[in-house]
Amino acid sequence: MTNFTAASPQSVFTEDGRYLTSLPKDYYATKTYTDKLIGYIDANRGDGKPFFAYVAHQAPHDPYHLPKEWRSRHVGEYDKGWDAVRQERLKRQVELGIMPAGTQLAERMWFVPDPIVLAPASRAILGKKMELYAGMVENLDFHIGRLIDHLKQIGEYENTIFIVFGDNGAEGTDLFKMIAGTPGTRDYLFAAINWSQTHINAWGDPGSYVGYGPMWAQVSMTPFSQYKGWLAEGGIRNALIVSGPGVARTKGSLNQGLMHVADLMPTLLEIAGTRYPATLDGRELPALMGKSWGPMLAGKVDSPRTGQDFLAWELFGNRALRQGDWKLRWQYKPYGKAAWELFNLATDPVERKDLAAENPDKVRALLTLSDGYVRANNVVLPSRSTFETLEDQLPPRTPDDPGYPPLIYKRQFVPPKDLLADPKP
Repeated sequence: MTNFTAASPQSVFTEDGRYLTSLPKDYYATKTYTDKLIGYIDANRGDGKPFFAYVAHQAPHDPYHLPKEWRSRHVGEYDKGWDAVRQERLKRQVELGIMPAGTQLAERMWFVPDPIVLAPASRAILGKKMELYAGMVENLDFHIGRLIDHLKQIGEYENTIFIVFGDNGAEGTDLFKMIAGTPGTRDYLFAAINWSQTHINAWGDPGSYVGYGPMWAQVSMTPFSQYKGWLAEGGIRNALIVSGPGVARTKGSLNQGLMHVADLMPTLLEIAGTRYPATLDGRELPALMGKSWGPMLAGKVDSPRTGQDFLAWELFGNRALRQGDWKLRWQYKPYGKAAWELFNLATDPVERKDLAAENPDKVRALLTLSDGYVRANNVVLPSRSTFETLEDQLPPRTPDDPGYPPLIYKRQFVPPKDLLADPKP
């Protein structure tokens, strides 16, 4: 139950409203949560009531801990490097219809090296991190499969609606470095004592802390820009799978509608045949922000939103707004420009070309919506940011142009054989 900082050294777990003093001897979060959920479902079978299960797995969040038998299923698979894997994934996405033909990859983060300039051993060590991540995802899939098998065994599978998604983009920030801080601090000492298993052969064990970094985070968010913590598409997009009763769309079909996590409440209320109350205990409740997916799941519309509806975000002082294909974005440097940027996601889903200077009227219109959102929702725009020193810590931002700088990419010249000769005496 060890936590990450000296100020809060113990993780806290609860069950049925009680704080646990210990965890099961064979505790592994993904397995234990699945075991518990199956037990909860069985404990109330026969009461004539439906069940709602919020299965919030910790996997595959870092640190990457997993049983030994799951750690070596992808050995060497990622030694080719992140650029090659991103290219392969985008090709597959286009083939499957997930992304349109002609989609580009977002720029590789400017502080991430091209993997082909790394020594093979370095690529293998960094690839090991992605191997562990892949093992965690595979293990997660296995235990979700256990839950599905159980629902089939008790005759509830066909009567269950599944909504599967993640909470944000992939994690590319070195959280352990942020938490541990610098040598000489209490948290650094705490980390050195409790999270000291740093040898590559110990990765995945208790006491090790492995995250896969910005390079593999960009792979997980192929083809989009950036990752968790930022409001580029790589930070806020996530895959979504919905199946079960009420889904009339073709099995396995793809949908590109604009959806939001706030849509879950109105969607589930509609499926359950009930309504959101106007008051609770005599107190007026705020209106729901989301849109029901009911018509979309029934195949009547392709998106729960019209071209006039909009979504807005604020995170760590970064802001964004999406209306139709247009996206307005403000981010701190160096991930942003500390100025409003404008992107057309229909033609540029990876946010490579800022169109703000070419479309000042569109910027003003979207900014008006953003200002209204801030006022209506009491959004607090901070005067400081956790990223205020980031521009000084990272190298200057430069374009990601293939083959640049040319010196390190210049291949060996091999003269034609018929022009070879021994030196003259």
